Amino acid sequence: MPTVLLACATALFYGCSDFFGGLASRRDYALRVTASAHLLGAVLLGAAALFLAAHATASDLLWGVATGVAGGIGVTALYAALARGRMSVVAPITAALSGTLPALFDLARGTAVSALSLVGLGVAIIAVVIVSAADGGAESGGMPPAALGLSLVAGLGFAASFVMLSFTSPAAGIMPVLSARMTSAVVLTAAALWRHRTLGVAPGALPSTVAAGALDAAATVAMLAAIHAGPLAVAAVIGSLYPVATILLARFVLGERLRPVQRAGVALALIAVLLTALH
Repeated sequence: MPTVLLACATALFYGCSDFFGGLASRRDYALRVTASAHLLGAVLLGAAALFLAAHATASDLLWGVATGVAGGIGVTALYAALARGRMSVVAPITAALSGTLPALFDLARGTAVSALSLVGLGVAIIAVVIVSAADGGAESGGMPPAALGLSLVAGLGFAASFVMLSFTSPAAGIMPVLSARMTSAVVLTAAALWRHRTLGVAPGALPSTVAAGALDAAATVAMLAAIHAGPLAVAAVIGSLYPVATILLARFVLGERLRPVQRAGVALALIAVLLTALH
């Protein structure tokens, strides 16, 4: 149960972060938005680390660095995809990869998961695929190739970061996440300065960038806690339900229309959480 609850919190935070990151990337360059968001996240996590006990090894910190590289690539690609395509399509495509690949890795290395949990994870994956495929018809004009490619890159980056976090020790606390965020902040800041010569985002993008950075940091901490509390397969798949939050925000804030099949996907997501929680 703790893993499921923490993974649900992860999905909520990531979904809201992606929504605000996508909004900011429509008002400024995705790379600059991502760098600013990760800088803020690094500051927030650094402040939190001052008050939390941790015993991180060099291995924990190195896995954090690797996580930061993969996650930085993933979130940059995601924000760029969200700026080019419909939020209600891009986020679920990314989630399908970021949820299934770590789960397959975890199951392949022999992690035991109950039959009911496996059913729940299967339903969750189906829910993500349904929500992903439901909006790609003529009404939306299809997915631009660039947005599709960026969505795939984002999914692979997130999947790799989740797997890498699973190799850290619970005793390390949030230090692997802090290491990851500092790494991604440095790399993304350097890239943004090289590409755009300046780091500051446009005034219209600033509130969304701040919200994206704070929520993304919270989501990463929640995911780390979920991974340490239970199987990576459960944490990754339930955490990959974040498009539900993204598309609901897109629906009520931006007025993007939800098709009936997408509503069914949201309902399946809720069923998946219940099935997994009842293991």
